[in-house]
Amino acid sequence: MFRYFIIPIFLIVLVTSTINAEESFFKPFNNKSLKNVEINDLSNQKINIYNLLLKNKNYIINFWATWCLPCKKELPELQKIHVQLSNRNLKTYIISIDKKTIKKQLMFLKNNNIDTLIPIFDQKMNFYNSLKLRGIPTTIIINKKNKMAMKEGIIKYSDKIIEELNVFFN
Repeated sequence: MFRYFIIPIFLIVLVTSTINAEESFFKPFNNKSLKNVEINDLSNQKINIYNLLLKNKNYIINFWATWCLPCKKELPELQKIHVQLSNRNLKTYIISIDKKTIKKQLMFLKNNNIDTLIPIFDQKMNFYNSLKLRGIPTTIIINKKNKMAMKEGIIKYSDKIIEELNVFFN
């Protein structure tokens, strides 16, 4: 009779432990992937990615495009995250891989009330391709110790993601 109870109990324990397992939003990302490439700033001037990512700061780097519907939904969420973590010595760059003119992309951001994130433009996808990314939206985080992690897909503002970022940026 004991055998009839052990299997259901085992299954309950297995399912409960799987449900309670905390899964991280961000997965480790190889910091050797960060290559020295050029992208464009707001005034369409070439800037070096190494000069952009100075040491002793925390970074959120998000790749997006105006034609990407998940990106459009994600940008306001990233803005909320940035504001919530503003005490973390944080810079949040949104790097567009869009082919539209910078002026049109800036208008898109203005029309969608995205005003606390720093837009950068990678129209030739040099930086994007150097990281061997597979799709957008994709977000990379870098802490002060140059540890990197990545999330493919949309990020939504939540207490859990704020907590994870606070731990990562500590």
